[in-house]
Amino acid sequence: MTDALDEALAGRGQIVLLAGEPGIGKTRTAQELALRAEQQGVQVLWGWCYENEGAPPYWPWVQPLRAYVQQADPEQLRSEMGPGAADIAEIIPEVRQKLPELEQAPALEPEQARFRLFDSVTTFLKSAAQSQPLMLVLDDLHWADKPSLLLLEFLARQMTRCSLLVVGCYRTTDLSRRHPLSETLSQLSRQPVFHRVHLQGLTEEDVGQFIQNAAGFSPMPDLVRNVHARTGGNPFFTSEVVKLLAGQGEFGDPAEIRIPEGVREAIGQRLNMLSERCNEVLTAASVIGREFDSKILKSLIGESETDDLLAELEEALGALVIEELPDAPERYWFTHDLVRETLVIEVSAARRVRLHARIAEALEDMYGGDGEAHVSELAYHFAQAEPVLGADRMVNYSMLAGEEALAAHAHEQAMGHFERALGARGVPLTGAEPASNTETAALLVGLGRAQAAALPTYRTEEAVETLGRAFEYYAMSGDIDRAVAIAEMPLLLHQATGFVSRALELVPDDSLEAGRLWSRNGTELARTGGSYTDAHESFQHALAIARRYGDTALEARALSGASNVEFMYQNHREAAELAVRGAELARKVDYWEIEALSRGIAVLSLRIIGDLPGARQQVRVMLDLADRMRNHPLVTNALMFNTTLSLLDGDWETSRALGERALAAGPLDSRQLALRILLEYQVGNSEESDVYLNRLVESIGAISIRNLSFDTFTAVALPMAARISGSNVEVQLAEECAAAAITSPFAVPLFATWARAGQALSAVSRGDSVAAQQLYSQLDPIRGTVVLVGPAGDRLLGLLSVTMGNLAQAIAHFEDALTFCRNAGYRPELAWTCCDYAEMLVERNGEGDRAKAVALLEESLAISSELGMRPLIARVAALQEQAEAQPVRAPAYPDRLTQREVDVLRLIAAGKGNREIAEQLFLSLRTIERHITNLYTKISARGKADATTYALRHDLSSFS
Repeated sequence: MTDALDEALAGRGQIVLLAGEPGIGKTRTAQELALRAEQQGVQVLWGWCYENEGAPPYWPWVQPLRAYVQQADPEQLRSEMGPGAADIAEIIPEVRQKLPELEQAPALEPEQARFRLFDSVTTFLKSAAQSQPLMLVLDDLHWADKPSLLLLEFLARQMTRCSLLVVGCYRTTDLSRRHPLSETLSQLSRQPVFHRVHLQGLTEEDVGQFIQNAAGFSPMPDLVRNVHARTGGNPFFTSEVVKLLAGQGEFGDPAEIRIPEGVREAIGQRLNMLSERCNEVLTAASVIGREFDSKILKSLIGESETDDLLAELEEALGALVIEELPDAPERYWFTHDLVRETLVIEVSAARRVRLHARIAEALEDMYGGDGEAHVSELAYHFAQAEPVLGADRMVNYSMLAGEEALAAHAHEQAMGHFERALGARGVPLTGAEPASNTETAALLVGLGRAQAAALPTYRTEEAVETLGRAFEYYAMSGDIDRAVAIAEMPLLLHQATGFVSRALELVPDDSLEAGRLWSRNGTELARTGGSYTDAHESFQHALAIARRYGDTALEARALSGASNVEFMYQNHREAAELAVRGAELARKVDYWEIEALSRGIAVLSLRIIGDLPGARQQVRVMLDLADRMRNHPLVTNALMFNTTLSLLDGDWETSRALGERALAAGPLDSRQLALRILLEYQVGNSEESDVYLNRLVESIGAISIRNLSFDTFTAVALPMAARISGSNVEVQLAEECAAAAITSPFAVPLFATWARAGQALSAVSRGDSVAAQQLYSQLDPIRGTVVLVGPAGDRLLGLLSVTMGNLAQAIAHFEDALTFCRNAGYRPELAWTCCDYAEMLVERNGEGDRAKAVALLEESLAISSELGMRPLIARVAALQEQAEAQPVRAPAYPDRLTQREVDVLRLIAAGKGNREIAEQLFLSLRTIERHITNLYTKISARGKADATTYALRHDLSSFS
């Protein structure tokens, strides 16, 4: 642990979790480390988790952050929090007291809002640790709420370069396989900054020393042995036994001493040494919680007896059962939660309910008008007191607590509050039965919002069903505004279109509400592969209404949605025009979400039609907007778009730098991994490309729900990589992704076309003329475009035509591809088009073909040499040699061998080893091994001797 402290002091952040049974000394160990840290100039802050559900969202984080904020001056906070101050203020209201000029954090979709909060807290902690090293202690993590654990996971991924040490403590006995902390431990274990320390019990010698310190003399060995055997060396249990024996004066004959069976019995016996009245006070306090306020305690023990309360508390303090909280007058806490557990477990259920009722009402009186700041605590106690006090106040506070949790992006916690309130009203949590009243509808809306944010994608139908029950109530009761609000919620499933169509029936045809709903309807149809005509008409309705009312925000939103429809249906010039108009309108009214979406569509559309300068202009604005808004998905997409533009231009260095940044933000983004694979293959870094290929395979396997965009990228990128390297790069995975993209219920035409483009590349590699013919007829939309970062649509159509044997058609496509690439400035793609076109001409060997092929190869070589495209350089050189040396058309290779397989065969026949072949062909060893496997299968060779014989027999050896 001291090593972790040293690492943090050296600027390498660390997380250490102390694990063990109750009483093993986790907190004490953390205290000792904290003392050592403070001696070295580290600022130490503590946060605690509590067993009951009365804590506000992110409570273990709120406590240390609040303590820091309270002692910091405004200028320091402004500097350290930066643009994240408004986000942090959502969970630490004291921030606004120090920085009253703060604007409200922007309204975002739940996932984006939580990312901003986590990013803001993480950035703040790292910044604060720059001026003074920082140590956070999070105690009792086995009671932490899920959102707090997610924040810990997020922080762990960002801690490599900061002077921050996070120490957590948790009970191993309280963990199960499904416990939230178990998943967090699994995630943390993947981070290099994480360390777990399992604490063990004291040795027999340690126990002897412990007893000697308490008794003032050396204990008999049998006593030490008995205490150690009974306590297992558990420090707290040992301490309780020793205190008990000391209090009873029983350090004599071990045979006469009875040692308690367990730690709770030891605690109970020591509590029995206190007065009966003191035990009654402590029992009441135990129901309040680990911490308690003496003012609340007074209300529990009766008005006539409050004069003695201070004396009872003094007795408990003297027995080290409780401690005063520093800087908190009249507040105390139990020295160990095992003490509280021992007391509370003895309280009967009926008495516990009555005590909770008195606590709840006392807290309500004490907080008065400030009750909304303590709704989680009030909701918990009123829930426990429901049999006595009824459900009304519990439901009210639970609803408020749920809304508080939603506002703090603690969606999992919010679900618990809303479910508890619905349960109290006897409302089933599942099913299609509409709400029966306004209160139930409001609770269902809260639960649905929480479910939509917290549940995994495959369970989002539950959120739709929950919200549908509220929608039906509002629609039937005539509460149009609330029904429309549900229809406009940002749900991702196609079921949301049902809300929209129903809501449109409820509002006037030409109203602004109808305009927003028409825009939403068009968006949902575009997302889910609905009718182009219906989607287009929806946006036309929305635009007409927006212009009638002069609503610029609605017009921008409708233009953005309309551009997306045109993009998905492959009308790229129209999409670009609409997107740019929508973005400019959105900027005028500071509608940044719509501006960002529009800029993204503009980048994609302009890139596809070959307008590189226009695409670059849009992506610069988009990336600046993403950075300013600190929107994680937007940043990731902007970086990915920028990477594609650099790849198309052949700017490998910039593309690599952008890719590194994007992968740091999204390590499992298979789109960015696919782009990196293509980059490394283009320049001949085969070993490096294989590293990213393995990561791509792992990332796809790690995602339980298929992602249409990810599948499409993979379906195109892997066959492209195979074309560049001349190898079969994960052919099966590419085919699986293409099939998944094409058959997806959300497969809009663009993605289906691109997936088929991937299939077409594979068909060309196989020489499959039947598949080529079928795919050619389906790929007309790619004329005059580029598919992702290549191939140019017309180059691919040319290759398909060659495979089909229609060379005249191929020439027309190759000529169009040359024109497109030259106009666009897509130099790597131009070089490959020149090479493919030249190869076809060399093979045809007609009049004038050889001269044109030589010119094309010279152009390809000039570009590839300038850009360092080693695989293409080698391929061009081989074609140049073939064009100059062979006066007649070369015959097709036997057994359908590819050019690359023949290259490998010739080197095998020349006596080259696998590594030598890899170096000569600029391929990885793994790729060469795949080539050899495929080659041996095709020619029925059992080894290199058979392969050499085959090469000699078919005149394919370099020395024949």
